[in-house]
Amino acid sequence: MCKILVISDVHGRLRDLRWVLQNETADAMFYLGDGLYDLNAALELRREPVPYPIYRVAGNCDVNYSEPSEGLAPFGGVLFFYTHGHHYGVKMGSERLAECAGERGADVALFGHTHRRAGARRRHGGHGVQPRQSARRRQLWRHYD
Repeated sequence: MCKILVISDVHGRLRDLRWVLQNETADAMFYLGDGLYDLNAALELRREPVPYPIYRVAGNCDVNYSEPSEGLAPFGGVLFFYTHGHHYGVKMGSERLAECAGERGADVALFGHTHRRAGARRRHGGHGVQPRQSARRRQLWRHYD
């Protein structure tokens, strides 16, 4: 079984992101935008590289970055479609995102952008997943086994 970290919308919370990178273990990380500057800074401050791949996309607040706005990644036998979500109107619902992910053959769609607490939801035979923010440390991440 694989464990992934899903992180989005850091918006300057570098201390919290550094804590996650130092204390959470994973087989992969999906970084869903809005805080690429923070991710780069946190990775530079580490003494050693993280021991897992990081799949990253730019969000609506990540200007002047070359990262794409979406991606597909096969990991652990699952095809992930990952995006920040602003191009898919996820604040109004995830149906359009789920449809686009399904058209690409994805099993799971990962997104951020809404700043709302959410979890996994079944959509067109696949799952749509969004990181949540909790009262404790405004949780930046969510892990899935």
